[in-house]
Amino acid sequence: MALKAVSVLACFASAEALAGQQAQEERRSAAGAARANATRATRATRASCDCLNWAEVYYDSHASCGRARELYFLTKYGFSAAYAATEPISGLPHKVCNDFFKNFKDASCVNVDMYPFPRDAMSDKQWCYVSNDCYDLNGGEFATNQVGFAQGGWNNLASTGTLSWKFCDPAADSILKYKSVGELVELGERSDVSLSRLLRLAYPAVNVTWGEAMYIMEAIDEAWTPSLTLTEVVESLQAPTNAWGSRVVDVHSMVSDIVTSGQGTILATPGHGDNYHVIRGREVWIVQRVVLGDMAYLGGHFSMEFEVNCTLGCAPVRREAPSPVDLETQ
Repeated sequence: MALKAVSVLACFASAEALAGQQAQEERRSAAGAARANATRATRATRASCDCLNWAEVYYDSHASCGRARELYFLTKYGFSAAYAATEPISGLPHKVCNDFFKNFKDASCVNVDMYPFPRDAMSDKQWCYVSNDCYDLNGGEFATNQVGFAQGGWNNLASTGTLSWKFCDPAADSILKYKSVGELVELGERSDVSLSRLLRLAYPAVNVTWGEAMYIMEAIDEAWTPSLTLTEVVESLQAPTNAWGSRVVDVHSMVSDIVTSGQGTILATPGHGDNYHVIRGREVWIVQRVVLGDMAYLGGHFSMEFEVNCTLGCAPVRREAPSPVDLETQ
């Protein structure tokens, strides 16, 4: 009988020990979950001001294209962004929003003003959408609620949106303007968007034509040698004097600064059309619409509508040929 009692007491003790161990494991698990939640909350807060992927923003209906700064090149002249959604399919707002932004699978910042002529306070700014949990918008705009969005759009009184957006910080954000032409072309082909529009949304533009810049770029190409830096090559050129006119002197100075800065820059064309030249360092690129551009566009191959080729100052680069697409039978 005594042995049975001892056995029962031993069983109770074992059960209590097991229950205590389980409780301790549950407390550890709860503590671990709390730490994990705190870590995730910290990460979410830290990443709340990260730029959002453009295509995902519109696909998930987190924003309506045109309500922020997608169409600033029109709204700066009085065009109401709240009216953009009613534009016909052939309109430029449609091409910018539906053909480009809604297909652009990247989170890099883009230019606020795609056509910075004349220049204003927005000409050198880049922007992107961010979470509504972000409070550091750097001068951007906070989101409004659904009612405010609907009222602003319905009455054409204001361009209101349901997602916050910010002006980008070069020290913290990925910005298209700092990418090379080749990187932008690859990015455009990957998203299948217009290469001409992508470059305009990436690089700054100056009111200098290729006809004006051609002579200095050709002189730089002829004087180029690996033993000299690009700045030394530019400084070795004979600068024009006022005898040739002040415009020639100004162009020489502007192009020299562009070349030595290494910043990709778009040169002006009559009407600021889609065909233009780009200078980046000593490289000269030309953006041209292909002969079958209409077929590429109507077939939905937006990245094939324009070609981007280096015509001066580029080292040869071997690229894998893209899959052939027969534009004549699209």
